[in-house]
Amino acid sequence: MYRNYPLDFEKIGITNKRFQHSTKGFIKDSSKDFIVTEESIQKPINEKGNLTYFTLKKENWTTMQALSKIASYCHVSWKRFNFAGTKDKNAITKQLICVKGISPEILKKLKIKDLELSNFFRSDEIIRIGDLKGNNFTITVNDYDCKNIKKILEEFGEYLKKGIPNYFGEQRFGIQRPDNHLIGKLILQEDYEQALKELLANSSELEGQDSKTARDFLKENWKDWKQAYDKFPKYLNVERMIIQHLISHNNDYVNALRKLPKNIAKIFVYAYQSYLFNLSLSYLVEKNMLTPFELTLPGYDTDLKELGGAVLEKIMKMEKVNLSDFKVSSYPEISCRGTRRATMIYPENYKIEKITKKSYTISFSLPKGSYATVVMRELI
Repeated sequence: MYRNYPLDFEKIGITNKRFQHSTKGFIKDSSKDFIVTEESIQKPINEKGNLTYFTLKKENWTTMQALSKIASYCHVSWKRFNFAGTKDKNAITKQLICVKGISPEILKKLKIKDLELSNFFRSDEIIRIGDLKGNNFTITVNDYDCKNIKKILEEFGEYLKKGIPNYFGEQRFGIQRPDNHLIGKLILQEDYEQALKELLANSSELEGQDSKTARDFLKENWKDWKQAYDKFPKYLNVERMIIQHLISHNNDYVNALRKLPKNIAKIFVYAYQSYLFNLSLSYLVEKNMLTPFELTLPGYDTDLKELGGAVLEKIMKMEKVNLSDFKVSSYPEISCRGTRRATMIYPENYKIEKITKKSYTISFSLPKGSYATVVMRELI
């Protein structure tokens, strides 16, 4: 699906494809091939409000990288900024941002490559994660390889109306190193040394040479924290934060993980929940049992007597984990109660935008929390 990042979807729990055709081809060869516009929830305008809102258009930046850069230009902490959801790096994206204590006049003066700020207004109501209706996507697929491309794309539009499995996409697990869920499982099992070995020292052929070299060194020289710290490039700030703690606290693995912001540490546990969800969904598809309902993402408060609970219980037994594992006694702040997620999504506003001999472009809309790459996997 990605020319530079070949993926084995089974490693993230996705084992089935329902659409009978495939166009083949590649996405995200260029950021211009993947355009995302957030459908925001409108906030009330108050000219005397202490929050400044703006639309952030970015290209080849993660949301956090962009906000950190803007914050440094304004000489404030990035923690002042809030948004409804993170957006892809290898894309052109638009989303609503708010910041406290910075005037629109200051923000209008910023000139940062591949970042554009517009549509400024003031409000007293803060934006929070999840405060969006969904996202609109325009996606170009390059080097497709199939006959009757127009007919297949038209059939795909009809297929989408019936709904598709609402898998968690590969971004949840890491594209270059799809191991977030493996780290999460080890954390739940309170095997913190192995969790850190996976996080710090498991390299991939798909990552940059500097980071691969650093990880390989640490794998061969585990606990040589000082030399490892010097080898890890500065852009691996999460890894460096952990190693810096271990330099002075050699075997203190759990508190090394605690050096991470809680929301980052929880990403690993959420990824493992997502993996179990994907496996359960794949099982339902395989057995032709998939219907639209809300399936549980497991946690310590999960009731396995609810619809789909028997499938989840079967998957967890195969994985050798229990619901009680999600209450982490030695790291309680990342414990998870569990939640629910729709088993199916119904993309809207599907349109064939353009077809050439080498590429085609389609557009569609998705509700929040769903992945365009999951839609494209069915087609490609």
